[in-house]
Amino acid sequence: MSYSIMAKSYTWWQGDDLLALPPMPELRCERVTDVTLLAKLHNVEPAKIETRLADANTAYVAIFEDEPAGYGWSGANSVGVSDIYWPITPPSRGLWDFFTLDKWRGRGIYPHLLQSILRSEQIEAEKFWIGHRADNFASKRGIEKAGFHLVNYVVFTPERQIRLVPRGKLTRSYEDPQGMHFGFIEVADDELTAFDFGNFSDKDLELS
Repeated sequence: MSYSIMAKSYTWWQGDDLLALPPMPELRCERVTDVTLLAKLHNVEPAKIETRLADANTAYVAIFEDEPAGYGWSGANSVGVSDIYWPITPPSRGLWDFFTLDKWRGRGIYPHLLQSILRSEQIEAEKFWIGHRADNFASKRGIEKAGFHLVNYVVFTPERQIRLVPRGKLTRSYEDPQGMHFGFIEVADDELTAFDFGNFSDKDLELS
């Protein structure tokens, strides 16, 4: 019996260190409510952005040399991936749907954007949660450079369910909102395998 690692979950808590990043004077990160701009960056209809903003989500845009270079969201109510969502309860925030435009990749913009969000929201929020797909190594590097700590593996079980496997500081692992929604299990390292994303779709999940 094996459990496939689909994603990894990280956290940063108020009072944790913000790791030093190389200076990037050309970059600024801003809260944005311009629906037209956000819809263009996401390549979606404005109504989808309006719905997201109305659901306690805050959009941030990284601007490099006066051009939008990337974006991300901070959620205070719910976050998700594809059509799978889980609740977020204050004083936590879920950081999600980050993207760096192709032109600006490889410059280290992502960790700067993450730290900008942490600095902006740490007065009102205490715990921040973020994740990446297991095969997204660029996202992994950016998250770790920003100062986040690994707390859980997100696994696909033999019963075709999502569960979280604690790693790192267990006192933090078990506060992960995603795990509190889908559930936690204990799995030994030798039972963990890499997930095959090749022929997978959300319909393969049993969301219970």
